[in-house]
Amino acid sequence: EEVHRLKVREDVNKSSVTKAVGCYPIIVEMASHLDLNTLDSLSRTCHRIHSSMLEYRKPLLLSTLRCSNEHLPVDPEETLRYRARAGNWFYMEDSPGRSGATGKSGQCARDLVGECRRCGTVVCRNCAIKPPAPNVLPDRHRRLCMGCTEAPLGDLVKPRLGPECTLNSDDMRRAICRCASEGVWLCQPCGRSIRNDDLEYTRIWRWRNQYTASLGGLGTGIGEGDRGAICARDSACCAGRECEQETDCDAADARDADNFLSGSTPLSQTSSNLSLTPWSSGFGSPSSSIGSNTGLPGDPTEHRRTPSPQLKPGYERHEIEGIGGVMKKKLLRMVKVGACVPEWDDERMSGKILGRERDGRRRNLCGWCRRVIPSQKDYD
Repeated sequence: EEVHRLKVREDVNKSSVTKAVGCYPIIVEMASHLDLNTLDSLSRTCHRIHSSMLEYRKPLLLSTLRCSNEHLPVDPEETLRYRARAGNWFYMEDSPGRSGATGKSGQCARDLVGECRRCGTVVCRNCAIKPPAPNVLPDRHRRLCMGCTEAPLGDLVKPRLGPECTLNSDDMRRAICRCASEGVWLCQPCGRSIRNDDLEYTRIWRWRNQYTASLGGLGTGIGEGDRGAICARDSACCAGRECEQETDCDAADARDADNFLSGSTPLSQTSSNLSLTPWSSGFGSPSSSIGSNTGLPGDPTEHRRTPSPQLKPGYERHEIEGIGGVMKKKLLRMVKVGACVPEWDDERMSGKILGRERDGRRRNLCGWCRRVIPSQKDYD
């Protein structure tokens, strides 16, 4: 009777999926996209899958999903500093590439690994940010324009989904915001400034609600035309439009030059500094002109940057005479910006900021994961 019971159990669990799990190349490829917790849950689905995975236990444990920062060395000086400042959302620091840091604060974990819900970078629980407190969840809402609220929900997610995908489908559930139900999972570069962004967005709306006619706002046109608050989806707005953007070329060129010099080697930095001197241009002594054609490793012309035509006046760059007759260059480009969002008098009078979005009556965007938050009408 016991043998018959085991045989019946194996026949019930016998399917194409269980057969595929028993194939070594297939199960190894599946394990490369799963962390240890998910792999353990997969092995507990049925007896047949458990026995198939138990045969390849060691290779599967070595091929699970890994954090993108696993190759970085551990910096012992940053370990205690990171733990002390883990709960301080107002602490700002540069990214490892800009600050020169080459290490991490601790060993990467393998039991809880997943993609950042904002940029898609694979991070572990030690490299992800500390989840914010539940009482700050209402601050993540961002208002959308009328075009984005009336558009199909599949057009607002990445990748786009067709109209056949309903809100109850698995693809749509993975594409919308899940910060309130499943927690916040963001990498350090994406989640470092979310609280500062929330406070800045809240202050903007508080200022707009207070700037009424009694405070001198009569006739200013705030909330009308191009003076309204921009849609949270920015350039991806469904009702976005193109407008001119003016940039100071002197500041932009200086910033690009600093980035170019900081990313070069010490030899190239020295040679670039020499190339800027008058006696290194080839018009000085004969010895300098002879040395410029030798092609030696220390030759400044070897590391000299090729002049770019973008630095000269052209179709986009315009010369403008500034104060004191100083010639400045302005860069004019056509960029796509989002449409203005609506404002209601009841929120202005009551002082309630983003009341419709926080109550779930209007579709909005999450400022943390940059994913759409459906309204109650979308669920109905």
